[in-house]
Amino acid sequence: MRRIFLRFFLLFAGLLLGLVAGETALRILKPPTSSGGIKQTLFPVGQLTDYTPDDECGYLPRVGGANYGAQGCLYNKYSLEKTPGRKRVLFMGDSVTHRARIIQPLRALYGEAHFEYWNAGVESFNTAQEVVLYRRYNHLIKPDLVVLTFHNNDFMQTPLVYRENGKLQLLTPLHDRNHINTFLFEYSWIYRCYVGRTWSADQEEKALRVRQNLQELSQLVQADGGRLKVVLLPLMKPLKDYDPGEKWSREHSLAIVKELGLETLDLTPALEEMAAEKLPLEETTGDYWHPNQAVADRFAKVLYQQNLLK
Repeated sequence: MRRIFLRFFLLFAGLLLGLVAGETALRILKPPTSSGGIKQTLFPVGQLTDYTPDDECGYLPRVGGANYGAQGCLYNKYSLEKTPGRKRVLFMGDSVTHRARIIQPLRALYGEAHFEYWNAGVESFNTAQEVVLYRRYNHLIKPDLVVLTFHNNDFMQTPLVYRENGKLQLLTPLHDRNHINTFLFEYSWIYRCYVGRTWSADQEEKALRVRQNLQELSQLVQADGGRLKVVLLPLMKPLKDYDPGEKWSREHSLAIVKELGLETLDLTPALEEMAAEKLPLEETTGDYWHPNQAVADRFAKVLYQQNLLK
């Protein structure tokens, strides 16, 4: 009996020693494969202090902080109490919305007399995070119209967020973060290696999540007496240059909004016209996610002609 116990003890000690040695080696070497299949989420310098980790959706803007007010929107001059005769418009989306390149020319076209322009855009957000932000904070303004800018990267998974050496780390996994043990991922480099090497992207799971999120957002907005419109934002390059993944997200975006019966304005035809005219499209060379101001101005004119806010 003692021999059996001794063997189990030695086996356990060996495994424990191996784990400690593996963890120590990975922490020292920090090989790229330790997070293979998981993409680092990058923010502009200084932006990380504007966000706070969140168990449900990875991270949220720091409400009541330097940039976002109590309703989860960028600070503005409007009072919470509605002004009769003015339509309250809430813009939701990722960095394109946050930077307001399209919102500002829309403001110039529609004017201030009959509209309020609330901006709830957040850098690197996806639809799942936008729904959480609306459910917790944005609904407090009781918007008459919600304009959601939907981008190809809305199909990206909700990020894993943890602290390492006192700094906030944001990683976007290929698979639903709910299937990953966030505690183990934060504290075990061996587990990170396991996740990176064994998990692969599930495209259909992404499409299902996006559909569920858009449906929930539509229901929340309607329950508040508002109206939801979706603006489909293309990549800043011609459709013929899309890679297979980008084509997939484009096709599924169109299919989902059609299936849900959402009011949708598609800016892709306008982008195709500008591409045919050989106009510069990107905000920064090689960045296909963000339009430059000239392109954003033209997008705003198209949305104005299509009665976005009416």
